[in-house]
Amino acid sequence: MQTKTEFLIWDKIVNSAKKRFDYELYANKFKSLDPDIFDKLVLHIIVGFASGECHEAISTNLHNELQHIGVEIRDQIIDTIVEDKHVVFSGEIYAAYLTFSMLEDGHSEIEILGYVTDLLESPKVH
Repeated sequence: MQTKTEFLIWDKIVNSAKKRFDYELYANKFKSLDPDIFDKLVLHIIVGFASGECHEAISTNLHNELQHIGVEIRDQIIDTIVEDKHVVFSGEIYAAYLTFSMLEDGHSEIEILGYVTDLLESPKVH
């Protein structure tokens, strides 16, 4: 079960990603679905890249998940959605990787939320 703080971490990551591409354009392609499903697809892309999956594996998994819930969509559309997201979502992918790593190391969710918020809202280049 996901805690409220963990939900806030993932919500922060997804909402940051939604600002980095034409979310409305893609959301319209999935307008027959519950809006939460498209957010979950965005999260799946981020988590896939953060976990080291390749573009093709993420596309295939997304296609299979959509088919499983009864959504028929061409492979090319999924590929187009995923193709540049390893660059477009680089900050969010790093935030997801950091979240996994910090959770595994036993850091508190509040501490992780703080780091993720700082990373995504106030990125610094050293």
